[in-house]
Amino acid sequence: MRVKTSARARPWVVWVSGWLVGVAFAQAPASVAPPIKPLAEETTVKGITRCAADLSLGLAVPGRIANLLVQEGSFVRPGDVLLHLDRGPEELEVQRRFAQWQGQAEMVTAKARAETALVQAEAARKIYQTNQGISREDLENRELALATTQSEIERLKTVKEIERLDYLTAKENLERRSLRAPTRGIVTKLVKLLGESVQANEVAVRLCDISKVMFVVNVPAARTEKLFAGATVEVFVGLDSVKTKGRLTFVSPVVDAASGLREIKIELINPGVTVRPGVPASLDLSKL
Repeated sequence: MRVKTSARARPWVVWVSGWLVGVAFAQAPASVAPPIKPLAEETTVKGITRCAADLSLGLAVPGRIANLLVQEGSFVRPGDVLLHLDRGPEELEVQRRFAQWQGQAEMVTAKARAETALVQAEAARKIYQTNQGISREDLENRELALATTQSEIERLKTVKEIERLDYLTAKENLERRSLRAPTRGIVTKLVKLLGESVQANEVAVRLCDISKVMFVVNVPAARTEKLFAGATVEVFVGLDSVKTKGRLTFVSPVVDAASGLREIKIELINPGVTVRPGVPASLDLSKL
């Protein structure tokens, strides 16, 4: 038999149903969310080894490259000539200035005159003092001639010094038409080739200064508080992570506001021939 529920009984039914549902949820085991693990802090920072300096070399004078003595990849030492500009007129000028400086004809003649004038002046003084065989005017003329020849020698000495300086200037002008390596390194780029024209101070050769191998990296500021210039650290270099000692040469006093990083520079100590600029390297922050 079907029992009809009156309209007044319906709220009671709804309340009982809600109570039963609440009891069921209260008895069910609650699902607990797994704890959130903090992100692991980075213990290493990675970067690339660099040259001590990436040099862009040019000449102070314009000209055409007449001799190119290196190629890309060449190893050079301080003072090695990398290239010559055309320099025929400058070489001739050096030779001319040298010959002019070395010429001694005028000096030899002036010294001979001075010696003669000295003998004549001494003889005139002796005669005048002994018996006044010559007049006072003749004595003074002989002494004036001696002073004149001595002054000529001093003038020629000044001329020779000027000629020496002119010769050195010509040599310097000739030298300025050659590009020399300021430090040992590797030629990484020939910007200008044989036969090309180069303007004054235009880059002709790029040279990687390998007098030192540097590792430059940005480190979180919080991990750099104990770092100071001169401190020794360990750097792992290359794909095989070869452990290499390094010396801190620079710790930036400024923290980058956007990233919170500080730049540090490390000079590798005796890195070996296998360590070249451009090799990947890393620094273990846990040992700082």
